[in-house]
Order: sequence, then structure tokens, then C-alpha cells
Amino acid sequence: MNKPVGTPVAPRHKKSLRYKFIRTLLLVAGIIGLSTLGIVGVMSAQASAEHLKSVQKYIEEGIASKGKVLTENHALALRGLTLDNAFLDMQRLIERAIKDDDDLVFGVYVSAERETLALARRPFHASDTTPERDAWRSLGLKPEELGVRSARIEHTHRFGQDLLEVAAPVLGEDGEMLGTVRYGLSTKRMQDALNAAQVDSSARLKRSFWLIGLLVGLAVAGGVFLSRLQAVKITQPIGALTRAAELFAAGHRDVRVSIESEDELELLGASFNRMVEDLGTSYKNLEEMNRTLEQKVAARTFELADKNRDMRLVLDNIDQGFVTLSPDGVMALERSRQVGAWFGESEGQVPFWHYLAHTSPDFAAGFELAWSQIAEDFLPLSVCLEQLPSRLTRGERTWSFRYLPFFRNDELEGVLVAVADITERLAREREDAEHSDLMQAFRHFVQDRTGFEVFLAESSELVASICEQKLEHDPIRLKRALHTLKGTSGSMGLSTIAETCHQAESELVESDTVSPELVRALGTRWQTLVERLTSSGLRRARMVEVPEKEYGELISLVSNGTASRKDIALRLAAFQAEPVEKAFRRLGEQAIALGRRFGKGDLRVVIDPGGVRLDYERFGGFFSELVHVVRNAVDHGIEAPEERAASGKPREGTLKLSAALAQGELRIELADDGAGIDWDGIRRAAAAHGLPHRTDAELLDALCSDGVTTRAEVTTVSGRGVGMAALRQRVLALHGTLAVSSVQGRGTTWTLRFPAGEREAFGMQSGIFAPRLVAAGLVAKAERG
Repeated sequence: MNKPVGTPVAPRHKKSLRYKFIRTLLLVAGIIGLSTLGIVGVMSAQASAEHLKSVQKYIEEGIASKGKVLTENHALALRGLTLDNAFLDMQRLIERAIKDDDDLVFGVYVSAERETLALARRPFHASDTTPERDAWRSLGLKPEELGVRSARIEHTHRFGQDLLEVAAPVLGEDGEMLGTVRYGLSTKRMQDALNAAQVDSSARLKRSFWLIGLLVGLAVAGGVFLSRLQAVKITQPIGALTRAAELFAAGHRDVRVSIESEDELELLGASFNRMVEDLGTSYKNLEEMNRTLEQKVAARTFELADKNRDMRLVLDNIDQGFVTLSPDGVMALERSRQVGAWFGESEGQVPFWHYLAHTSPDFAAGFELAWSQIAEDFLPLSVCLEQLPSRLTRGERTWSFRYLPFFRNDELEGVLVAVADITERLAREREDAEHSDLMQAFRHFVQDRTGFEVFLAESSELVASICEQKLEHDPIRLKRALHTLKGTSGSMGLSTIAETCHQAESELVESDTVSPELVRALGTRWQTLVERLTSSGLRRARMVEVPEKEYGELISLVSNGTASRKDIALRLAAFQAEPVEKAFRRLGEQAIALGRRFGKGDLRVVIDPGGVRLDYERFGGFFSELVHVVRNAVDHGIEAPEERAASGKPREGTLKLSAALAQGELRIELADDGAGIDWDGIRRAAAAHGLPHRTDAELLDALCSDGVTTRAEVTTVSGRGVGMAALRQRVLALHGTLAVSSVQGRGTTWTLRFPAGEREAFGMQSGIFAPRLVAAGLVAKAERG
């Protein structure tokens, strides 16, 4: 049976809602009343002040007007008296004015020569004689105040009171200055009038305050009465709701309220009744659920265990390992079976780096150091995760590690470590890379057999010197050998060899030595490449290649009988040499590939071989080193297309390779239209290495010294400061010279010169051939003989 609750009267204590409501209304009414009273008072005071100012202004203007009229009239009268020398009349005029007007305190007439002609002041005393010459000083006047050129009114303080002084000039008929008449008018009557007005204003203001205060008090009293009535009307239903809620909390679920206020409170009462009914129903349902809860919990537990078994079955049968780490790096007990199979079982919950310490101490040390950054929470989490080691190698097996963080309420809860065995994938990738290298080797062998044979011979010597540790005690030569082998292998497309050399260079810079594993890897990869080329049958006895055009020219000479036997023999011998055009084309292809790789666009390569042939047994190593100039031109010199366009250059960069043989000298030039050499950077780098750097020759020597570079970052192409030193060593070995011309923003030209005497120019030992020039020289020599 329901227990309806009426509208009980709310208790009258200081914490009741009715008391708070009335107190708030009283406070608001008091604030409004006091604010109104203050505003009215301020406005009344401002109005009174403005009124007093207006009264003062009007009285002051009246006094000033009276004084001005008096002085101007007396100035006219004094002009005639002055011209008639009627000194006693002047005195009587001033005295009569003082006597007749109580507002006048003093009057004085001073001539232009500062002589007092008439003077009278209060207390008034008539005089039958003219005043003394400087009697004006008794008034406190200063000499500079005696004469005025026009009527003047000013406030002064003389004889212990405030005065309004009015002065006017006394002018002759022709405008000359005769003197100045001055009267001092008292402001006492004005002050008396102002004081009376102020007293009257204060009285009116007080009456206004009392009237407004009475009105405000009546308004507050009426508001309190009305608010009390409204408070009772509002708080009675709220009190009923409060009592009903207390009864419901005490366990009376059948309690109801009856509110008939025809407003929101009535709706609130109906909602309370519906809520009580709904809660009663919910309680019944909850009691029913509690009776079957144990059965449901048991069923749910069995279901979760079944799902966990399925998940464990999945984790234990995939080829990846999973383990969860807490924010402090401790491993969770639950992990996939592969983790234990790969790295062994752990005893309890231990830090991940302790668990892996027996597998790879270096990996564990690196992991612990990087994880400490996560614990310190100083760097962003993504940065810290990137610093964690991503690969572990033990024996012939390699694993990759991925780190996936998970969060709860935006706080790091842990990191899921996904481990995968990538040994077979790396083997496939290595096999694919070696196959790609072999295909590149086949392509270059077919396109330029002689050049590729020279490359193999030169590179085999370099690999042998590195792997047999012939350069172990000469780090500079070792750096040059690695850098040269990297450059030439890269130009031939042998990426695995070039990458291995780059790794060896990095190790050499960091620790002054190359690990035996990396040396063995380099030797094995090179030996595999050579053996595959040999087994393919491509490396046969050397053949002489004759271009069809030159072969036709030779047949024509033999057929016509116009050439001597020596001329024909010389031409045939020249075929044993290699056209420099092939070497230039190899360098040009590499420049184009590097340009695309470094975002320099499609380069324009201009080749001018000059018909020169070279003996590659002598000059093959030179072109292996010359590749460093080409790589530097693309990486350091030629700008990106957008940068070139912004500086007014064509979008595509240009690289020109040329050769010429003249006057017993071979000249090879490489020119680019890039940004030019950063000589300031070379100067700074030379100073850092303690090298001379004042003259152009010293700067060139520094540029071609080991370790000197303007690059802050090392790439797989340049930045180690080794290539140019290797090139200069090769040029000097060939008794050549090296020069450079560079203009900032316009480009760089490298010029390499090698001597070639007349006898050597026609012999095989010289290594230099220019068929047309040689033929002409031979004919001339035969004619001289």
C-alpha cells in the first residue's frame, strides 16, 4: 500500500531552503537599494557642483564686466585730465570711485614714466595732495605689471584677500601711452553668495537622500513580504520531495508524493513517483538475477577459458613471437611459445633486457639504454620507440623486433613486442641482390667489355688488399681503397658490393678498424660475383673491337694504296686501345642515375671524346678514381630543378666530359654548371685539419686531402673526404697535373693533363692514341726520313 506524503512545512532553521531563498532576496534587494542610493547621491553631488560652478562663473563675469566698464570710462576721463595736468582732479576721481563702490579695494593711476598720479585704497581716507611718485609699490605691484597695452583682467591676492584686478591703458589722441589705470575689486560678496548656495544645495541633497532611503526601505520591505510568500509556495513541494526521498532511502519502496502546484514542481513529483516505480521493478529483477548469478559466472568463466585456449593455440602455432612489456620493461607471464623456443624460457617476470642478455649482450645493453628514455618520459614516446633496437643476430639467424604501444585513459599501459625470424627473408633478399648485381655485371660486360675487364682487374686488387689485411696498418690507404671500390661498384650497378663498402667505411670512421665479419662478407660477395662471371663463359681471351666506320676507312686506305705500311700498322695498333668515349659514356650514365636518385632531375650529359683512345692497362685505374669527380659534381654541385629555375638557370643541369690530344699533351676536362665549390667551407675544413689555406694552390691541396669535406652528413655517394685524395694520388702516379676552376653560382671545371712525348705518342707504352693525328705525324716523319 502506497504511503502518500503531503506538503509539510519546511523547518525554519538557517540551513533550510526557505531561509536561504529569503536571505538571498534580502541581500539582492539591499544591494540594489544601496546601489540606487549611491548612484542618486553621486549624481546629485555632481549636479550641485555644476550648479555652484555656474553661479561662480556668472558672479565672476558680472564683477569683471563692472570693473571693465569702470576702468574704460575712467581711462577716457583720465586722458583729458592728464592732458590738462589736473592732478588733484585725477586723485578725486579715483577716491570718489573707491568711496562710492564698496566692492573696490584700491584704485591707482600710474603714468607711462611709472609715476603715481592718483591712488586710493581701503580703509578710505580723502587726501588733498597728490601721492608720492612710487606710491604704487604700497599695493605690491611689480614694475613690469604697471603698464598694459590693452584691457586686462586677472585674479590676484593682495591685502590678505582674493581680488579681481582690472587694468586699462590711458591713451592720447594720437594713440601714445599716457599711463595705466588699475582697480582691484573684492570677491568677498561672490564667495558669500557661493557659500549660501552651497549650504542650500547640501540641505536639498540631504532631503533627497532621506526621501530615496525611505522609498528603498519600503521597496525592500515589500519585496521581503512577497518573497516570503513565494518561498513558502516553492519550498513546501520541495520539502515533500525531500521527505519522500528520505523515506525511500530508508527502505519504504511504496512511498509516493502528491504535489498540485500546476508548475514544474508538479511534473517533478510525477517523475519521482515514476522513478520509484521503476526502481522497485529493478530491485525485483536484480534480486532475481542474484539468485542465478553464480551459474552465469561459472558459465562465463568456462567460456573465457575456452577462448583463452583458442588464443593460446593460435599464438603457439604462428611463426611470430609476442610478448607484452609493462611501462618499466618487465615481461608479462603470458607470451607466445615461439619466444621461449627462440630465446629460452624465463623464470618469472624479469626485465626484457635481462631475458635477452644471454642471447645478445649488445642487444640487451642497447635495449636497456633506449627503454630508460621511456621510463624518464622526457622524449616523445614515438621517438623513444624508434631508438629501440630492431634487429638481433645470433649465429646464422636474425630476428626483427616491432614495438606496438597500447594505452588506457591516455596513459601508457604497456608495449607489445612482435618478434619475427627474418633469416630466410634476408637470405632471399641477399640472393636477389646478388642476382641483380650479376645481371648488371652482364649488361656492362656486353656493352663495354674492355672497360669492365679493367674494372674487374682493378677491383680484384683492391678487394685482395682489403681482405688480406695488407692495408691494416695504413688507415688512409684503406679508406681510399674502400671509397674507390664503393664508387666504381656503384657505377657498375653492383649495389651489394657498394653497400658493404659503405658499411666498412662507417665502421672505420667510428672505430678505426673494420670487423672481420664485414671483411669476410666483402670477400665472399666479390669472389661469388667473379666465379659466376667466369663460369658463364663470358670472360674469354681478350678480343680487339673495331668500329665499323674505322674498319671501312682502313679498308679504303689499303685498297687505294695511299697509306704506307707504317701508317696501316699504326692504325691497327690503335685498335688495341679503348676509345675514351666508352669511359665517358659510363661516367655519363652514372651521373644521370645519380641525378634522378638525388632529385636533381634528368641531367644533360655532353661528351666530346676528341677521337682519343687510351690504353686501359694504364688508364683504367684513373677512370676508377675519376668517378669521384662525377659523383661530387652531381651530389655537391648541380642544384635541384626548382633551385636552378629560381636562380635563372635551365631546369636541367649540364655535365660535360671532353678529351683532347695536342702538342704532346693529353687533356681531360669535366665541367658542370652547378653551384660551384664552397671555398669558404673548404677553408674552414682545412683550418680544422691544420692544413694551409691562404692561397688558391693551398685550397686545392686541402680539397684533395684525406678527410676534408664540406658536408656535415655522410651519404653512400660522398661526404667522407676520401675520393679527391685518391684521384690526386692516381694523377700524380701518371705524372699528370690537376687543376680546378670554380665560380660561385656558375659551375666548376676540372682539368687533368698528362704528358705524351712524340715517340710515346705513337707507341703502345704511352697508352695514348689519336689515330688521325698519329697518322699525319707518321707520314711527316717518313718524309723526313
